[in-house]
Amino acid sequence: MIVDAHYHLEERIETVDRLLGQMDLHGIDRVALMPALNDPFTFGGFVEKLSGLGRWALKGGWRGLGMYLYRSMVAEDGRFVILNKSYPIYDEPDNESVARVMQAHPDRFYGWIVVNPKVANPITEVERWVGRPGWVGVKIHPSLHRYPVATADDVAAYCNENGLPLMVHLGGDRERGDYRYLPDRYPNLKIVYAHAGVPFWEELWNYVREMDNVFIDLSGQYLDDPLRLKAVKVLGAEKCLYGTDGPYGFPDADGSYDHGRILNEILNWPVPEVDKKRILGGNFKEITGT
Repeated sequence: MIVDAHYHLEERIETVDRLLGQMDLHGIDRVALMPALNDPFTFGGFVEKLSGLGRWALKGGWRGLGMYLYRSMVAEDGRFVILNKSYPIYDEPDNESVARVMQAHPDRFYGWIVVNPKVANPITEVERWVGRPGWVGVKIHPSLHRYPVATADDVAAYCNENGLPLMVHLGGDRERGDYRYLPDRYPNLKIVYAHAGVPFWEELWNYVREMDNVFIDLSGQYLDDPLRLKAVKVLGAEKCLYGTDGPYGFPDADGSYDHGRILNEILNWPVPEVDKKRILGGNFKEITGT
């Protein structure tokens, strides 16, 4: 079974009907949805080149520049910034939009409950949905929502007590990017660092590689094929999950999202088939209990 562990429901870019068609085309059995977190945007060719520059810098070419570029994507006034364009960030994500799609297609979609402890009680929002069919865990975004990882302590404790995995998209400063806080405080909490732990990558991988409860997903344009494969080699296939971060980035020939881009990278890797199966869906099922 192939499961995309990281996809944003954004019908202003990709409708559910097209998403279902692409899933069928590429043999993707299920997609784990999360609500949109900002106004829709698309990546052009120049932005792809800029992403490559940021990736090179973060990998060690010029790390200070890479961190600056990463942090500059989120303005303190609550906007997501790409070059000279900015897009409002949604501080209260619409989990109900995901619930409606899961209810309409229960055999194709899972859902992550996205919460923002900066503006509301996250436990109230989690309890609104947890236990209903399809919901697999909780997602927090210290980067876009602009808060220290420690601010999410209550929801992390709740997930720990109730056996829910927690997906985390780290920020780029010391507090918002504190990847040590949750694993140290909750050694049994299943944590998935989004985008292979951007912007820390190898630093984070080396820190968590012996922790049985910490994983990464391989989604998004933050990464390229060699960096994804390197993450697998450092951490092991058992700690990596296939995901896309669609429908953002990786346009296909008609400008829509290319669901085959990351999937085909993984399928073509020189790794054992059993490892590919774990990455493409087996790990997700084990982590989420689905």
